[in-house]
This record gives sequence, structure tokens and C-alpha cells, in this order.
Amino acid sequence: MPAVWTYPWNLYAEGPDDAFATLREHGIDTVNLATSYHSVRSLNPRTPDHLFVERPGGLYFDPGDAFAEVPITPRVDDGAGVADQLADLCTRAKAENITVNAWTVCLHNSRLGAENPDFRIESAFGDAHDHSLCPSHPAVRAYFAALTGAIATYDIGEIQLESVGFPGVFHGHSDTFGHDKRSVLTSTTEEVLLSQCFCAGCRETATDLDMGAAQTLVRELVTEAMASPHDGLPSLEALTVEYPLLDDLFSFRASVVTELVEAIADAAGDVPVNYYVGEAFGFDVADLWPTGVRLTELAGHVDRFTALCYVSDPTVARRRLASVQAVVDEPVDVGLTLDPEAVPDADTLATLVEAVRAETDGDVFVYHHGLASDAQLEWIADAFR
Repeated sequence: MPAVWTYPWNLYAEGPDDAFATLREHGIDTVNLATSYHSVRSLNPRTPDHLFVERPGGLYFDPGDAFAEVPITPRVDDGAGVADQLADLCTRAKAENITVNAWTVCLHNSRLGAENPDFRIESAFGDAHDHSLCPSHPAVRAYFAALTGAIATYDIGEIQLESVGFPGVFHGHSDTFGHDKRSVLTSTTEEVLLSQCFCAGCRETATDLDMGAAQTLVRELVTEAMASPHDGLPSLEALTVEYPLLDDLFSFRASVVTELVEAIADAAGDVPVNYYVGEAFGFDVADLWPTGVRLTELAGHVDRFTALCYVSDPTVARRRLASVQAVVDEPVDVGLTLDPEAVPDADTLATLVEAVRAETDGDVFVYHHGLASDAQLEWIADAFR
């Protein structure tokens, strides 16, 4: 049976009991519920009285004193007027025999970054960015361990991790600026280099790496690219061969991310942990290493992986799934999308579902309940019959 991603405000806008009953009627037995999320503006087609919802980002549960010993304090989003949304929704879901998984966005959170500026990412040029905390800081890793430990006390199926890798520089959510403009950068190589963090946490943690020299090198490469964008830089892989210091920098990133995920997994205790395979530069396995994510290193700490196959071509979906299965032994779930650009009709969704169900040893998730029309919910029901 399928699972769907959803937001707390979608459930409350519909009336949570009615929403869970409707999901069950459509054959859905699991929801991946946002429990820690970034700022968002959402169009909700099935609730015209609440057509647009804007949320600033925060926790959708009461963490109690979980963060008492951590120098980073989260905000609780109480927009629903419910003391503890996660507890309330878990109880209501159980009445319909629906499992709740805790969808947990980690590093990417502009509100958290703006309110904790000492822990933000910082480029080689000294620019700090609110949209992500840097995992090199022990306090940041402690924050996410505390967050996970608090979530694990609820009646949930698993904790699902999004955004554990070092971020791309162009992903800000802010109340002080709008769209990013970046025409001078001509490749992912330049974007990755500009996204490298050299904050105090990185400098203090990288004891076996000359971060000053690495920062100088990255500055020089990015400056060169911006001065002559028509020439372009070599591929990132070629640069790491030409400059071993860059290879060492990315190895350092991987050690930090692995330590973060290890801390999260330890805090989860007996609750399974699932990692969404996708970071700032893409959803393929080959896109992960510039962010510090190496699946073979995470495999010892998480229980499941989710291959995000937001595509229309079943061959591409199967290939992406197989690429994850090739490097990990844990079960691999599959995420599909209802985005009309990828899935314009019921037949496309049905074909995708048939293709990935034949290949996966895990579950199939569909994005996204709150953004779906009534017709699209019917597509899900029909595709999984």
C-alpha cells in the first residue's frame, strides 16, 4: 500500500479525522508527516478556504526540555492552535490504522540560521548564509541529536532525514530578499566551489586539513571562473585530481556528515532512520559526494534509504533505484511525485508505480498529499490497486 508526504496544516485545514479517513479510503496506510520543516508557501487545492498557507519554519511538536543543554533553540510552529500537533495527529492517525513517519528536514532552515548566526555556513569569501546551519559545529550536531531524540518518543514508524549534507549556496528562503541571480556561474563546478563552507566550525574541526590554504584555493578558482565565465572550469572530479587539497576538503566534508548522521541515529534509539537520497546538487548517487554524503559511510548508521525518483520515465526511475541498491544493503524505498511536469496523468503514475514496485524491496511514497487535487488522490488509489 502507498504512503504520502503531508504537512500538519493540510490535515488540520481538511479536519484531521476527515483527512485520515479520506486517505484510508484511497488505500493509503502511511503518512510521512513534516515534523521539522523550513519556511514554505504552499498552494492547497482541496481547501479553497485555506488556499495559500505560509509557514515560517519550525517544529510541529512540543520538544519539552530536549534542547535544555544545546545552545541552539528551535521555534515551535503553533499555527494550528494545537499544543502538540505531532502527538494529536499520531493519535488520530492510529484510529484509522495509519502509520505516521516523522519527515525531518535537518540543516536547511533559514529561520534557524537567522536566529543562530554563529552556526551558519560561510563561503570562502566570508559571506554567511542563513539557509543552512553548518554541521561542522559540535553544537549543530548536538541540536539534531536532541531533535531526533525528542521525535523518537512519539508513536511513529520511523524518522526520515532530509538535507543532512553541506548545502548549495543558492537555496535561501528569506523575508529580506527574493529570487537568486547568478548568471556569471556556468557550471555545477563553480556552484559547488562557491558553496564550500569555511566557517569557524569548519576551521576548528578540520585539524588534519589546512583550511586556510583550501579557502585560498577555492577563492582563486571561483574568482577565475567569475572573471572569465565563458572559459569555464574543469569538472569537479578533474579539479580534485589536479588539486589534492580539494580532494582532502571533500573527504573532510564526508567525515562531518557521517558524524552528524551517526549522532542522529544514536539518538533515535530503536526507532528506524531513513535517509532521503538527494542533496543540493541532485538526486543521483553521483551528485551526493560534493555535499559530503557518501552512502557507503551512512549505511552503517541508517536503517533504510529512499531513492527520490521525481521523473516521468520508468526506465530512469528504475535506474536511479538500482544505483542506490548497488551501494547499500539496507532496504530502499522509492519516492514518486505528482508534479504535473513529471506526472501529467493517471497512466504515467500507474506505469511508474508498476515499474518501481517490481524492483524495490521497500515502500513507495508519493509527493504530496496536501498539494494534490481530488483527481490525483484517485490516481494514487488506482495505481496501487
